[in-house]
Amino acid sequence: MRKQNFFIFFLQISIIFCGVSISLSQLFLFLSFIIFWFLQEKRKLLLTPLFWFGLGIFGVYFVSLLANFSYENLKIFFSKQSEFKDIFLLSAFLLTHNLNQKEQTSIQKAFVILILVLVVTGFISIFSHVRLSVLINELFREIKYWRYTHGYGEFFGISIHLPIGLMNTHLTFGGLLLLFAPYIFFLVLRSFQEKATIIQKSFFILFILIFTIVFILNNARSAMFGTLFALGFGIFDYFLNKKAISVKKFFQYSFGLVLGVVILVIILLSIESTSKTIRHLIGSEKHTDSGRTFIWDSTYPIIQNNFWFGISAGNYNKTIEITRLKQSNKNPELAYFYEVTQRGHAHNDYLHLLSVAGIFSVISYLGLFYFIMKYILDKNLSAKESIIFYGLVGFFFAGIFQCYFQDDEVVIVFWYLVGFLNSKVISQKNLF
Repeated sequence: MRKQNFFIFFLQISIIFCGVSISLSQLFLFLSFIIFWFLQEKRKLLLTPLFWFGLGIFGVYFVSLLANFSYENLKIFFSKQSEFKDIFLLSAFLLTHNLNQKEQTSIQKAFVILILVLVVTGFISIFSHVRLSVLINELFREIKYWRYTHGYGEFFGISIHLPIGLMNTHLTFGGLLLLFAPYIFFLVLRSFQEKATIIQKSFFILFILIFTIVFILNNARSAMFGTLFALGFGIFDYFLNKKAISVKKFFQYSFGLVLGVVILVIILLSIESTSKTIRHLIGSEKHTDSGRTFIWDSTYPIIQNNFWFGISAGNYNKTIEITRLKQSNKNPELAYFYEVTQRGHAHNDYLHLLSVAGIFSVISYLGLFYFIMKYILDKNLSAKESIIFYGLVGFFFAGIFQCYFQDDEVVIVFWYLVGFLNSKVISQKNLF
């Protein structure tokens, strides 16, 4: 029993720290993982489709390595720059995939605290010109990376900045907000549906207002794009599939929420310091938009030449430098743009997986997507329990414009939620 208590405690800490520090969250993930194998009831793995397709993505990396085998590729495959390193984060799925109902309650609380951490730190970071992570890390060591956040300007004499919470980039923070945005929306909806007290309703309305401000100012449009699809999926599941609320009441309750967001957007659009951000959200071009096209254009030749098995994990950066040079030689007038566009990944999860591990990795990834939706839509999972998982659907749509599956800070929470979903559905079917 003591081991089990430590297991759940470390697991809760790891989830909560996902909004604080990837290093700390991974540390407690590792500690939980060690204890996991000493618990007899946990060692019984549930071989569900979520398990097989999640594992399959990383298994395909191995197939790609064999197809491109060389000692150099073998060395790169197990390096820090390799996509395969994220197999450690898959352990987050294992730790949450076979929880009993009492454990599920504890983990649900950890997710709620994580959301509070994200929203509170995100809101505070709006008013800080120095990154919050820098302010904390400076207490322990000398900081050599960039200290400051992007400034928007002033609002009634108060400086407004790009909110990133305790994360290092606004895209990472946006990805984390995406995973929980639908959950917050439906929590507010349920507060009206269940006739909560005025104080409770006021709290939820204030909370979603602050969350929306943080999310909008964060300006991660790929995450917002994914959120729209997640909300659409959630609406379908909530009142059409599970019929948790009538269509009439849904529109009555959600009309006020949507109207509030529209009014908020109009207000932010009228403020000079935030209007540029809002214009980007409603169609104005951003300076990074064209960069994606150059990255994709340089990635296509990699896919064409390595469609079946990719180039093997860890080789993307090296290979795209070659294709970028070739593309810029073909189009010398665009050579500057090929040179200055951001490196690191394909800015599209599907293109990145295709280039690194080939078509079978994308099939595995889409298979995981299919079964996540199937599990959420399962009638054994109540509408109340489903809402925390809607953001997972948005994750796959956000990946069209951003490599969130390559982002450690986001994907660790993704795997925790996928495992939690597995626990919820399986426990409802009384299979363990």
